[in-house]
Amino acid sequence: MKKTLNTIIFAALVLLMSSCLKSTEIVGTDAPGSKGAIIEFANPNFIAASSHTVSVPLARYDFLTLKTGDKVHVDVNYAGVADNAPSDIAVGLTTDADALKTHLTQANKTAFVALPTNLYTLPATVTIKSGTKTAGFDFVITDQFVANTTYAVALKIASASAGTVSGNFGTIVVALKRIP
Repeated sequence: MKKTLNTIIFAALVLLMSSCLKSTEIVGTDAPGSKGAIIEFANPNFIAASSHTVSVPLARYDFLTLKTGDKVHVDVNYAGVADNAPSDIAVGLTTDADALKTHLTQANKTAFVALPTNLYTLPATVTIKSGTKTAGFDFVITDQFVANTTYAVALKIASASAGTVSGNFGTIVVALKRIP
């Protein structure tokens, strides 16, 4: 009798505890309240340490040993339910001078110089092609950069034809320094 009672109690516990395993996603594109696919800047380098301590928490990437002719490649990334973009996604790009100024001031990087617009070209849009995850563009280091001056530009995803622009990596700061 005692053996039967123990078996019944054990079976009841197993049934009660198995219900704990039936949970919903709390993070990710399948989670309730999720915006679905996210469009963001991919990390072009390691995030600079002082970019974590500011109230405008933009990821800053410092490229400080570039030679004339070097390129800094920046990608935009699709992060969604599917492994790759299900259709072409046009991503609008711009810069954000106010975010750059606030970030650099709070990160105590006031010696950085805003990158003059004549020293780089930023495409108005890039397209993440259907079946892929990324699309990118390059900053080319030219002779016009003043050697040993650190420049910075805040890049911003202004729009996306599908998905939601990331709140964390929708704007990033890229810092560049040409070494002669």
